[in-house]
Amino acid sequence: MIYENSMKNAEYPLKCAVMRGNLPFMNHCHQELEILMLRKGRLQVFYGNETYELLEGDVCIVPPFGSHEIGNGKPDCERLSVLLDLRLLGSRTKENQEELWIRKELEKKDLFSRHWEEAVREKVSEIVGKLYQEYSEKGYAWKLSVKALISELILAALREMPEREIGAQEKEVVQIRHILEYIALHYYKDITLQSCADEVGFNSTYLSRYFSSAMGITFQEYIKRLRIDRAKWLLITTEKLPVTEVCVQSGFRDIKTFNKLFKKECGMSPTEFRKSMLME
Repeated sequence: MIYENSMKNAEYPLKCAVMRGNLPFMNHCHQELEILMLRKGRLQVFYGNETYELLEGDVCIVPPFGSHEIGNGKPDCERLSVLLDLRLLGSRTKENQEELWIRKELEKKDLFSRHWEEAVREKVSEIVGKLYQEYSEKGYAWKLSVKALISELILAALREMPEREIGAQEKEVVQIRHILEYIALHYYKDITLQSCADEVGFNSTYLSRYFSSAMGITFQEYIKRLRIDRAKWLLITTEKLPVTEVCVQSGFRDIKTFNKLFKKECGMSPTEFRKSMLME
């Protein structure tokens, strides 16, 4: 599921949604922290070099810019997805030193709930449930409550979750993460292989080969799929957003190309896809 930079201009950088079905989403990253809580069925999540098999009640937290992928799940799979910007803890204007520190510390933690103490599992599940409730109901002072809940969640992660083992392969992950971070922040613009190569200090030919080898997909195909998957997320979570605007916000230049590529990838038009998801 691709949400890259989805909340750059959002009035309030928090999104919650219940996702149904076993639709996989390719390897990607985004600037927000993501929380996945499985409510029903079974689901695979790939984060870094790890594969997590989520069962009912399991929680998986992905730090900002963490490379991850949603794999296959059961047809009756249902998950709660919470996407939040750490700027909610501060000024919301730009990432400050404290937020950078929190991001780095989270990367050291084991963020899969089956590896936590039972008390921590229960605490985090309760916090995530309350976050979704506050976001859905938007009652009096709900934003203040959300900020307090996020602070409580981050504190629990830093103090009570175990540290994960970091292997030699992590060095390779850091390099590809830099590339994915750049793509995540620029894919909706006229991003090119050359502009990405200039950012990471690679020759464009070398970057093309390196990216294909590391990701198992070409740079251009990755951008295309990323935009398609971002469009899926917008179609699911923004019922009233016109398809033409979904096209623009997903990085496509014209609606004709968008409709053609979307139907080729998903077997239905964007409008049909939105209707099918809303019916579930």
